[in-house]
Amino acid sequence: MAEFKNAAEAVKYAESHMVVQYATNNDCYKAGCNISPNGCVNHSIGVAQPNANSVYNLMNRSGAGWGVNAILGDFHLGEGKIILCMPMKRRPWGCASGKNGSWNDSRIQWEVCEPAGHTYAGGTMVNYNVSKNSTYFNRMWKLLVAWNVYCCVKLGYDSKTIADHAESYKSGYGSNHSDMGQWLPKHGKSMDALRKEVQAILNSKEEEEVTQAEFDKMFDAHMSALRNNNCSSNSEAARKWAVNTGVCAGYGNGVYGWPAFVTREQMVQFLYNLNEKIIEKIPSAGNIDKEAIAKDVIKSIADALQEV
Repeated sequence: MAEFKNAAEAVKYAESHMVVQYATNNDCYKAGCNISPNGCVNHSIGVAQPNANSVYNLMNRSGAGWGVNAILGDFHLGEGKIILCMPMKRRPWGCASGKNGSWNDSRIQWEVCEPAGHTYAGGTMVNYNVSKNSTYFNRMWKLLVAWNVYCCVKLGYDSKTIADHAESYKSGYGSNHSDMGQWLPKHGKSMDALRKEVQAILNSKEEEEVTQAEFDKMFDAHMSALRNNNCSSNSEAARKWAVNTGVCAGYGNGVYGWPAFVTREQMVQFLYNLNEKIIEKIPSAGNIDKEAIAKDVIKSIADALQEV
């Protein structure tokens, strides 16, 4: 299973492997028709050609007769890459048509490069080495999953509408091709597995990025919510003393905000005011050092606060 914790991670992976290289010489590109994609069609090229640029060059010419929105390849060289060769909403020439119409009219499409070393007999791979191609396939699968997630997120369609060329034919919206069903099962995968993995990633909870302005707004709302009288019964005597002596005036209307935070500024101001009150109340007589007495009292209060 592709290792993506959430859709954002998959999208980032796809974007980091993507290059925009429009096939401007292609007749499909030049036709300039756009669609509103409600799904996709995954293709594999049906020939042993791992090089993405080679497939791109076949497409980027007049008379090619086909055109897709993207090409995924170069998995023999590393993690692979995605060539975005037409805009994502450009109508592709990918799956032709069937008895019910054509998914060219409604689905974004791409070709996936196959590894070197095999041939074809009809729609069947011949002399395909599963063990030798396992690394290639695993790299391909990871990027394919990420790219399908990317398209679901960017274009807003459901993972249920992810299909391959073979499924377009079975549904009556494409020509009779076997891809990608001729390849995926050799490595224990299928289109059902692709849809399942994509949906699981889309369902994963993402860590939301919060801007400073959004955080400030949420913090202000939280602080406002603390303006209430919710408190523990253990502090009842202390609260009554604070109210009766005027130490805590509250917000008015009998609301004191007992669960609210006390800032350092508020605490320092409280201790300073208390210090002044103590000095004011101590009678002036003899050698009494009122400031020293007040200082000792404040220190005792500060020590007591350490224990709260």
